[in-house]
Amino acid sequence: MPNRIIKESVCRSDSIDSLSWFEEVLFYRLIVVCDDYGRFDGRPAIIKGACFPLKDIRVEQIEKALDKLSTVGMIWRYNVGDKSFLQLIAWERHQQIRAKKSKYPSPDETCSHLISDDSKCPRNRESKYENRESYSRNGNARAVGEVRRFEEFLSAYPKDCNRYLTETAYIDLLLTGKITEDELVKCARNYTEACRVLETRERYIRNAENFLKDFVFEKYLPGRYRKPETGNKSGFNDFMQRDYNFEQLEKEILSN
Repeated sequence: MPNRIIKESVCRSDSIDSLSWFEEVLFYRLIVVCDDYGRFDGRPAIIKGACFPLKDIRVEQIEKALDKLSTVGMIWRYNVGDKSFLQLIAWERHQQIRAKKSKYPSPDETCSHLISDDSKCPRNRESKYENRESYSRNGNARAVGEVRRFEEFLSAYPKDCNRYLTETAYIDLLLTGKITEDELVKCARNYTEACRVLETRERYIRNAENFLKDFVFEKYLPGRYRKPETGNKSGFNDFMQRDYNFEQLEKEILSN
């Protein structure tokens, strides 16, 4: 089992601060027992044996703590077939992935979440964020309602992305109430257009989750976005392009 990273920022995290001592300890122990993709068996009895082999902990305590971790958006609980699993959210931002394949199925393979019985498969047109009505951001719980255009946002974006990380960032923005789904879809389309005009190489295209959480999207909001001029491959639109007399330059260089 590889070493895991816990950053000092947990001391100032609103999500961590909302947990009880036991819930916080369970979260840290899940970090060290999850596979290299942040996934683990979702059954409380299995989690009890893996995380607390020397403690007298009841399965009911584990179940209650898992519900809280899911409510504050720290884990994602899902079913694949008749088996339950969990995914630590934002895992790739904090841990190194060394294994080529996960030991457990990904959330994308599920068509039913544990919390919302009527949730649709993430590949369907109407996507729902698990526990969205009790999802907390900065201590303030707000209802998002149905998320209808997430799939359209993914389709409009110029690069394939990590679905569950992107959906987390997407929902976080909607929770602020400062932007609509319609605007986010238009931002993705504008960014795609800019990348196409500037012929941006794929490796330089921002990951979708960073495009959202780092507020890169603001530059591509309707009313702010300006289509780049064609032929400017550098992307530095703020600098005047210079014309050079290369024959004269060659003569000056040779004369020196």
